[in-house]
Amino acid sequence: MVYEGRAPRVPAHLKASGREVWRAVWQAGAGAYSPETDRNVILRYAELHDRRADLLDLIHAEGLSVVGSTGQPAIHPAMRFVESTERELRAIENAIGFTPEARMRLGIVAAEARRVAASPADF
Repeated sequence: MVYEGRAPRVPAHLKASGREVWRAVWQAGAGAYSPETDRNVILRYAELHDRRADLLDLIHAEGLSVVGSTGQPAIHPAMRFVESTERELRAIENAIGFTPEARMRLGIVAAEARRVAASPADF
């Protein structure tokens, strides 16, 4: 099903990174995403981009290395959260077709659906 309406308004709580991502996803989707069914996934994706940007800003301000509990150099503890946020982002990117592999997989699914719709008597 192709959604032909306008993209939803950018949620007010999104920060700069999230707002940019929100607009880019709805524009790139060009009717592939429905506000009724896909809004929450795309919102989560935009919010995760905001979280990632905040974490990277913190790391940039404080430095990638910090002093560990015994005085040794250590990676900034926020890097753990950057990594987990990026894992969540990758999962959503795969779900919404934002990787070449996901687009190929979704394209194959879409082609199969078109084939079935064109000749349902065969199934």
